[in-house]
Amino acid sequence: MLKLGTEIVASQDGTIAGLLGASPGASTAAPIMLTVLQKVFKDKVASPAWQEKLHQIVPSYGTQLNGNPAKVAEEWAYTAKVLQLTPPPAIGQMAAPAAAPAAPAKAPKANAATDMAL
Repeated sequence: MLKLGTEIVASQDGTIAGLLGASPGASTAAPIMLTVLQKVFKDKVASPAWQEKLHQIVPSYGTQLNGNPAKVAEEWAYTAKVLQLTPPPAIGQMAAPAAAPAAPAKAPKANAATDMAL
């Protein structure tokens, strides 16, 4: 079966781990690495010392941000401050992107199958 994306593979005893598939970009690298830590160092990640260090590195570690706009705004503002970025807009005031007008449908080519890439 063809599977797209990045897959974390770790030995059962946690002595080795690796990434298979697509090369992770900046938006996925940190969550993937945290997952590797959780798989390979399960006992250590659960320890108070590691939890403290992980929260120092990633203040929102273990926090569910989906469905919590106030927490997202807090984390976003903190990140902007630490990285000296322009403060983010208030979440409730973010403008939705304007919808682009729909393009008129094009007539199908006479032999569209020859243009398909596999």
